[in-house]
Amino acid sequence: MFKHNDKVTCTIDGTKITDARISINEDGYPYICQNERKGGQADNLLDYKYSWALNRDFTDSVVTDLKLAEKTWDNLQYGDQITDSDGDIRTILVAHPNSVYTVSNTSVTSVQSISAFTYTAQSLQDLGFTIVQEEVEEITEMTLEEVAKLKGVHVSKLRIKE
Repeated sequence: MFKHNDKVTCTIDGTKITDARISINEDGYPYICQNERKGGQADNLLDYKYSWALNRDFTDSVVTDLKLAEKTWDNLQYGDQITDSDGDIRTILVAHPNSVYTVSNTSVTSVQSISAFTYTAQSLQDLGFTIVQEEVEEITEMTLEEVAKLKGVHVSKLRIKE
């Protein structure tokens, strides 16, 4: 499932964590290392301030949406998408632990068929496929002066509407 040092995102007891890594102690117990919530002590904090203890199966009653932050050729799963050099998107239909993948034959029709071939991660890369990553919305930082200029009004205080 997860490996030591995998970059992940999750929610811990209502707090959204976007910068975290998995640390696995020698005894096999995993932790989410991050800078937001304290909940257990990993042997290796991976340069973060805190860690949150997980069960051996990477679960915890207050941890939700634990997932890899970035897809790599080593961790593709069912439903992930790859694209070829022409921009055609294919879906991973079967992902075997030793990196053998079965992909959809085409992205043109709404009914996806299974390719007659299986591929290794390397063979997909050799064919020019790349991984489709989820877009992460970038946060824009602005000064009050920049907001005032953008809006065309005088701004002395900034109040954020929910």
